[in-house]
Amino acid sequence: MHLTINDILDVAIKSEESSFQFYNEMAGKAKNDETTKVLKKLAQDEKDHLEYLLWLKSGEPINEQVYFDGFEEAGELNPAMTPKEVLVVAVAREGAAAKMYRQMADIFKATPDKYFVFERMAREEDHHAEAVANMLEQF
Repeated sequence: MHLTINDILDVAIKSEESSFQFYNEMAGKAKNDETTKVLKKLAQDEKDHLEYLLWLKSGEPINEQVYFDGFEEAGELNPAMTPKEVLVVAVAREGAAAKMYRQMADIFKATPDKYFVFERMAREEDHHAEAVANMLEQF
């Protein structure tokens, strides 16, 4: 299979778009002010990632097998979800995003500037997961 950076970035872009929509929608539904605040911050972070990925897009080919799993297992949105259920899904989505960015970083180990970008984004997703997990402990 022959993939391009654009192919990989397209997956990441879809992931960031989905995460932005998820957090933005949940922020509008949250009944707890602190939950709303954290979800709005996560939505903005995902929007920032999306804008960066759109800027980064190029056509450099790579020859790697890439698997981006975890998002399906994270769960779907449901308007009847409790804040706790929303946060459980959010933790899983952030973990899947971190895993995806680490896979991308591994692909670009020989290209330090790209490796740095994807590893940095993985760390940010790890921090998001930790922040959401901390909120989850309040329930």
